[in-house]
Amino acid sequence: MNIALIGLITVAFGALATFRSSTAALTVLCCASLLAAASAISIGGANITPGHLAVLFFGLAVIIRQDPVSNMTSSMVQGRPGIYLVALGAWAIASGFLLPRVFAGQFMVYPLNSPHSFILQEPLRPVGSNFNQAVFFLAGPAVFALVSSIARSPIMLRRVAQAIIIASIVNLIFVALDTITFAIGMSALLDFVRNGDYGQLFSHKLMGIKRVTGTFPEASSFAGASAMLFAFNFRLWRGGLFPRITGWVSLLTFVAILFSFSSTGYGALMVYLSLAYAGVISGLERQSSADPQARVHRSIFVSLLPGVAFAGAIIIALKPDLLDPVFAIFDNSITSKLQSSSGVERGAWNAGGIEAFLKTYGLGAGTGAVRTSSFVVAILANMGIVGAVLFGLFFFKLFRSKPEIRLGTADHEMRQYAAAARAACFIGLVGASVAAASVSLNSLFYVFAGLACSSVFYQRRAPMPIQTAPPAQAAHLTQS
Repeated sequence: MNIALIGLITVAFGALATFRSSTAALTVLCCASLLAAASAISIGGANITPGHLAVLFFGLAVIIRQDPVSNMTSSMVQGRPGIYLVALGAWAIASGFLLPRVFAGQFMVYPLNSPHSFILQEPLRPVGSNFNQAVFFLAGPAVFALVSSIARSPIMLRRVAQAIIIASIVNLIFVALDTITFAIGMSALLDFVRNGDYGQLFSHKLMGIKRVTGTFPEASSFAGASAMLFAFNFRLWRGGLFPRITGWVSLLTFVAILFSFSSTGYGALMVYLSLAYAGVISGLERQSSADPQARVHRSIFVSLLPGVAFAGAIIIALKPDLLDPVFAIFDNSITSKLQSSSGVERGAWNAGGIEAFLKTYGLGAGTGAVRTSSFVVAILANMGIVGAVLFGLFFFKLFRSKPEIRLGTADHEMRQYAAAARAACFIGLVGASVAAASVSLNSLFYVFAGLACSSVFYQRRAPMPIQTAPPAQAAHLTQS
């Protein structure tokens, strides 16, 4: 076993946060989940990332402060989205152990862990990644249960949202460090968060411009995680919550995604912004937020698209060649990507995943057995129809459940948190469907899912006159 410098830093911050509060430990978890290019602890051939290590401290912080069994299981009972994650976790373990042995040697797969720079096919067989990926997958449902269990009051729900906002700011700080250190030729300063023994593609350029990767191994994974943070902050800004912070964070995150030149990020942004715009225009979003400041922000958002389109039309008419670099970047990052060596390789991975799904009669080859470039294909290839149906039911329940929100004047704020978290989950799945090597999603996805399914939303209670309660009494109510 070998623990790296970033592992020691994670342990130090995790231990301090554990003794401070559960939300402090959650903040460390959210920030550590951004360090996807780092290896905190190396055990044999397995790399434990800072994000996975931080899950342990978060769980410990929750356990020492409350009854973890009753609180965690409350989000995993029949009728709640978490019940499908429990079943999915059980199937992840069972499929990873059984299926590679049942179908061993019957067809070729692209493995998750390969010693070659160019991943080669090899016969299906039981490998270490079957166990590793099953364990890493279980971290997701654990985070979901922990987050949903601690957010048991309006003030705790607010603190969870604040932890995510802090992580969003940390992500932007690393974006700045990534850009500056590369520009001055001192990228080695960030080697301590890029020590994973897998491909590190942080120095790639497009049209002479460095692609933003932050603390992720490559631009697409950065763009996918950042898109979730953008959706969350942008939805809170439109709802009038922490506008000075969420407005700037969403704007700067949007710019960072643009400079990642990632088709994953571009696709996720286009899908999300199109649906958000349609929601505002149709009046669906207005029904969930009648706050005056929220109305102003929605008006700004609605008027922004026509304004940008009009300005773009004027620029094209007066100086068409000014947009040539933009079109060139778009072509290189999206249109021509499928013909690139990377695009061909990722296409082969997905084709191999579909083949594995078909040759196992829809059962899948087992968790951690097959590398793909799409979360949807990864689920089918590794966990088969059972895994796809269970995750589909979880995702459907996440968006279709109707929480009982009866919290008086806190109703508006609570609804915005739920809507923002669901937006982040949706855009996270869109990004993962474009580029994801395995069935393990970033822990941030499950933080958002846990926030969206917080137990406070299912509490049946009489309306609380929060606005009329004395300050001391109100504080007591929210903390109890």
